[in-house]
Amino acid sequence: MQMMAKPVMAILYREERVLQAFLQDLPVERLSEPFYFEGLQKYYGREMGAGLYKVFASLQGLMQREKLKEYKLWAMEKERDFSQEGRRRLNIDPGLVEESHLVLASSKRRGGRLYLGQGVYAEIEYLFVHGSFRPLYWTYGDYRDRRVREFFQRVREDFLRDLNLARQSEELVVHQFTQKELHQEFKGGRPVGEKELKP
Repeated sequence: MQMMAKPVMAILYREERVLQAFLQDLPVERLSEPFYFEGLQKYYGREMGAGLYKVFASLQGLMQREKLKEYKLWAMEKERDFSQEGRRRLNIDPGLVEESHLVLASSKRRGGRLYLGQGVYAEIEYLFVHGSFRPLYWTYGDYRDRRVREFFQRVREDFLRDLNLARQSEELVVHQFTQKELHQEFKGGRPVGEKELKP
């Protein structure tokens, strides 16, 4: 049985044209407004320059949850592709949304993160409790912003819609990741969510 999720990403950038060049070949389903988070400027500004903005995106279709590591390796390769003189011009944080969680992938080790292999870790940023996504005590400050949580709430609704279509044996897009490429496969069948796994 496949456990499915909605692929998402956060993209930190300075130049709009670089962001658009990255997004142009992706099957973007939702794209947030640009956010300016003061707390990100000093840490990332040393490498990427001043005046950094962040957008959040979701992709059309679904992914297998166990492919989060491959998704992160793909994102790291894309960061290298868009780098200039050894400096990143994009910081891409991939993750996934499903019924109960927003999970992000990271190359940085920290207390509550689970190791997935090949230098990739996973961390839960939101739990779905009492009808909405709730941050945890280690959740990044930008993900605590009400507008960001509302964006991922809508992404969760998109995920549940896609999952429902899959349960009805509708064709859907399933993303596969290699270090260099994002592939889209069109599948029928019945990917399942957590509720269907319970006896």
